[in-house]
Amino acid sequence: MSATEDQESFIDEVWEKKYFSLILDLSERNASRYESQAKSLLENKIIEVSINGIEISYKVTPLGCRFYTSQNVDGIRMGSWHRMGWSKSSKLKALPNFFAKSEADVLID
Repeated sequence: MSATEDQESFIDEVWEKKYFSLILDLSERNASRYESQAKSLLENKIIEVSINGIEISYKVTPLGCRFYTSQNVDGIRMGSWHRMGWSKSSKLKALPNFFAKSEADVLID
């Protein structure tokens, strides 16, 4: 491996550690809010939240959930879909982590 590849690998590892630590931190700090959001989303099929002035819309689908941002984050409009299964209970269990991940995607630099 060249010195450039070693440096890039190190940078990737640092970023990944920061990203996954942020997801864990958000999950712990916002557990109650995420549980409430999950219940609201399953009841209403769509919710919107604002994180640092960025609107995130969540929409439940038959097999999972998707999110998208209403505006660009660093020049990119973000979005994702995650499979969670058919049942309401499986979605209720998976949604808090999905919320933490989507907020981390918006907050990470």
